[in-house]
Amino acid sequence: MPGDPELAATLTAAQISAYHAQGYVVPDWQFSDADVANMQAAVEGIVAANPDHRPEQLVCPHLDGGATKPIKGDFHALFLSFAAVPGLRSLAASLLGPQVLLWGSQLFCKPAQTGMALPWHQDGDYWPITPMATMSAWIAIDPVGPDNGGLRLIPGSHAQGPLPHVLDKRDHIALDQTVSQEHFDPSAAIDIVLSPGQLVLFDVHMVHGSNANTSGRRRAGLVYRFMPSSALFDRSYPDKTNSSGHLVSYGRRPLYQVVGYDPGQNTGVQRLP
Repeated sequence: MPGDPELAATLTAAQISAYHAQGYVVPDWQFSDADVANMQAAVEGIVAANPDHRPEQLVCPHLDGGATKPIKGDFHALFLSFAAVPGLRSLAASLLGPQVLLWGSQLFCKPAQTGMALPWHQDGDYWPITPMATMSAWIAIDPVGPDNGGLRLIPGSHAQGPLPHVLDKRDHIALDQTVSQEHFDPSAAIDIVLSPGQLVLFDVHMVHGSNANTSGRRRAGLVYRFMPSSALFDRSYPDKTNSSGHLVSYGRRPLYQVVGYDPGQNTGVQRLP
């Protein structure tokens, strides 16, 4: 990554204030048509190469082999290149400051008619970040809305900090933990409607979820997880086995410096290509 990256997009002061007050913002900037076409091709390729995966649960496609359940195919360079787009890096800097690390990603691809729901939840319950300072960039690869299982948010819910989760034993859901509903009002939910290439940025403590996709069209979204390098990605977190029987390990997870050049106290940091 020669020289400082050109930062091609920023948030206004009003948008930054809205993010802190409501926990999310939809930027004016979006990915180009060419980027979207490449994302769509990458999604089709990685889903076809991994028929043993639920397409809603492809964890860290930007890493060689993914994370938790191994991902087959040579797609990681493509998914890492989408995180390198200057506009996305600039947006991350607008909210997280001049030193930003990419530490995770996930592809949530809900097939037409059979796409799984995600119950109301917060991210970060087991993430090894101290303090828990993380922003998610949720990118629409297909048209996304309430008719095809689009993302739903509870504005302002992030202000409560981490909330208790309980086991959710329903069938056909992509996550088995949900926030206890005495802590938020589901009727306050808003639907995030996005065109391909648009994105929504939201706080780690935002209560969010999505309905099943029973429509006749796919709903693919790609999420990148960013953190300021002033926070610590704690390598000492113990390995665990998730509810699907796959190993979750953070000890050797690569981190990528997407903005700035100072990883702080973090180890295993690479320059983003």
